[in-house]
Amino acid sequence: MDRRTFIRGMCLGGAATFAMPMVRFAQVPGDGKLVFILLRGGFDGLAALVPVGDPAYSTLRGRMAFASQELAMLDGDFGLANGLMPWHALWEEDELVALHAMAIPYRTRSHFDGQAILETGLSRPEGSSDGWLNRLLQIMDGERSGIAVAAGLPRSLSGPHPVSTWSPAQLGVVDDAYLDRLGVLYRADEQLHDRFEAALQLRDLAPEMEGGSGRGGRRGGQVSPIMTAAARFLKEPGGPNVAALEFSGWDTHANQGMQGGQLDRLLGQLAAGVMTFRDEMGPDWRETTVVIMTEFGRTARPNGTGGTDHGTAGAGFVIGPNVSRSAVISDWPGLSDRSLYQGRDLKPTLDTRSVLKGVVAGAFDLTSGQADRVFPGSENAPGLWDVMR
Repeated sequence: MDRRTFIRGMCLGGAATFAMPMVRFAQVPGDGKLVFILLRGGFDGLAALVPVGDPAYSTLRGRMAFASQELAMLDGDFGLANGLMPWHALWEEDELVALHAMAIPYRTRSHFDGQAILETGLSRPEGSSDGWLNRLLQIMDGERSGIAVAAGLPRSLSGPHPVSTWSPAQLGVVDDAYLDRLGVLYRADEQLHDRFEAALQLRDLAPEMEGGSGRGGRRGGQVSPIMTAAARFLKEPGGPNVAALEFSGWDTHANQGMQGGQLDRLLGQLAAGVMTFRDEMGPDWRETTVVIMTEFGRTARPNGTGGTDHGTAGAGFVIGPNVSRSAVISDWPGLSDRSLYQGRDLKPTLDTRSVLKGVVAGAFDLTSGQADRVFPGSENAPGLWDVMR
């Protein structure tokens, strides 16, 4: 398995849960739309985008190794886990880029530090408090608006540029009579009246949130309703162009499972949610790009409780009609003992900032200099400029 055979026609140039998800919005000019999904907890990339072509894979994973016939194969070396099989249709339509051996630039197994680096776009957990999505908004020209509906922002959207927040009815159902009484109070406040009216508009657009944590019931769990809400906001005339979503529950230290297991069910909810989002976007899907990342991968070898511990490199995805073509992008380091990072993790060979710079440049027609400003100090991480059309 040659480590460079997987570069497919391209150059390497508070926390929400499934029960309490949040969506945050901000607006930039133009037709491009970007959705950033953070899977908090560090999902196991070796179990999602499975490197069955690596000769060391089966021995390394042991009882947690998949066979190629259990997967939706993307090429001769990588396959999607059963839960992600709906995305094979995206692959066939040249709308799926799968990334592997990818990591943040700072080596850590701390959730807090890993998420901070991924969301700020910096090379260390200390530094600017601005998130990279907020810096993206700061460099864009044109009118940008925001409305706060729910408390709390992800760090990726924090910063001086105003942004919007929305969260579903888990905060409590408010009846129309109560809202009418609130409207009387807000009507007299010049600063808050417009925001209150905007919040009511978001409420009317959003779907009803079904169920609890997404265990059992329909396959999409709570992800599909959240993705439906995001789509309705994004495709609204004059609506936001940037959305940040987050889902927790990916920290699978024990009982990670195989096909139909704990992780596979989460992957199934994620896959169904993205496909629901795609359908809901309708014609606006043509200008939409979805990026899915996590703060770190997990150990290459399973632990003694049928799970995986905090690791280093992992997998991610870029989805949408504006990717250059379906591809698996990885400067694959291999899974032999001597190839593992510190003898335990998949070795990182692709910087998350390289991917994100390529995505934002393509989605919003930015120059490489503008993309570098979104990720300051990333000169040693050249943009993956060919990831987008």
